[in-house]
Amino acid sequence: MQLWYPNASRRMLGTQSEPLIGVPRVLIFHTMVGHLQGSDAMFRQGGYDGTESHFGVGGPWEPGDLDGAVWQWQSLDRQADAQNAGNAYATSIETADGGKPERPWTGKQLAALVDLTVWWCRQTGAPARIVAGPGERGIGYHAQFEAWAPDHRPCPGPTRIKQLRDIVVPRVRDVLAVGVPVQPAPFVLHRTLRRRLPMMTGNDVRAVQRAAGLRDGNVDGKFWSGTKGAVERFQRSRGLEPDGVVGPLTARAMGLGWEGPR
Repeated sequence: MQLWYPNASRRMLGTQSEPLIGVPRVLIFHTMVGHLQGSDAMFRQGGYDGTESHFGVGGPWEPGDLDGAVWQWQSLDRQADAQNAGNAYATSIETADGGKPERPWTGKQLAALVDLTVWWCRQTGAPARIVAGPGERGIGYHAQFEAWAPDHRPCPGPTRIKQLRDIVVPRVRDVLAVGVPVQPAPFVLHRTLRRRLPMMTGNDVRAVQRAAGLRDGNVDGKFWSGTKGAVERFQRSRGLEPDGVVGPLTARAMGLGWEGPR
């Protein structure tokens, strides 16, 4: 079982203190009632001794173009304290809503959630189905059972619960049925990326970092000197001018889409 999702930015919270749970049996969906960056800051205040989630999926309502970005705070085989009694056997996904829980997940959030859920089902062997009880294996949501939400909070809200039931779970089931990996559409760049001041940041920078071969902690969405160096190395390997600037030629060589200036 892989413990860290390959398409997530790894965001460990310090010294590990949470108990091992082995192979989780249920994937529980949440809403943050806020932003990915705000949740990250809150989790860091308590580290693994406080509240945390396994995963977070960003939205377009915060700086940095984090719509559909996936952050992972906890490894799959460890407990994350987000769903009360379910902590002992569940994996949790928090989803950004910009402070408005009635908002539906965006298209990029849905795509990220499908991809992540397919990976989780393959790691755990759990089926792509909504569980009928907390003791089953599969997919659920925070408000589904009192054991997970004894305060009866509606998280992640009726709009997102309907999306989970009607969109996410059926798409995951279809992907698993044909037995092929998810093939997401290429990330599309809408601007030229380069090292400058103020520093360019965003999900597009993160996509370039991954395409240029950076890994883990170096995939931070910031076009710093290390990012420029990685882009230059990639350009040399493809016979392009090694200027460290990501325009249409470099973007397409990286397998990224381009809708920026010509």
